[in-house]
Amino acid sequence: MTDQLQVRLKEIAKECGGNRALCEKSGVSERTFANWLAGSSEPKIIGIAAIAQAAGVTIDWLVTGAKPKQPLGTRVDDTFAIVHVPVISKDLKESDKSFNERLVLQNHMPFSKSFLEERLGHQEFDQLCLFKVHGDSMDYTMSSGDYVLVDRAQTKLEDGIYAFIFKDQINIKRIINIIDGVEVISDNQALYPPYLIKNNHLHQMQVIGRALWVGKNIP
Repeated sequence: MTDQLQVRLKEIAKECGGNRALCEKSGVSERTFANWLAGSSEPKIIGIAAIAQAAGVTIDWLVTGAKPKQPLGTRVDDTFAIVHVPVISKDLKESDKSFNERLVLQNHMPFSKSFLEERLGHQEFDQLCLFKVHGDSMDYTMSSGDYVLVDRAQTKLEDGIYAFIFKDQINIKRIINIIDGVEVISDNQALYPPYLIKNNHLHQMQVIGRALWVGKNIP
């Protein structure tokens, strides 16, 4: 087993809350997992598949390091300098899964690497995704049919526009931090008044990521 595979196993174990948590979720025994980390035994494909599924990463990434790391990650075509960004459905899977597992992939949309680099200021594209806007609550910042580019690496709530899950729905709204919690603001306030998510209810708000760019239709 390569040293880099061991590094990736340690990485996802840390992300899942430790070796025990990952092993309990995957069904792989702690002793077997410890042997993999020590290099004293080689993982079989069924074990790798179980670990990858439990951690929410792709088998390709776990074994070889090839991106995307996550099933919803971007796919980079270096031959043509194109980044294929996943488009996520407005509908969620059943509620007994973690929120990342509830996101539904619809397709991918191509962007040039230079376009993304100019707007992001870096070359880390793996956590990008797109949402199609439905409804008029954010007119005219974003209108129905527009596409919003979201960075899932930015989940710390600061003032700005975020995609998030609340009350079992995906929302894209403007967020302002206040003492009592966060104020959720629709730009079309004439029809959609602001509302408050209090601090004691923030655990019900699952942040997907921060909105970075809007691709608009011309009326």
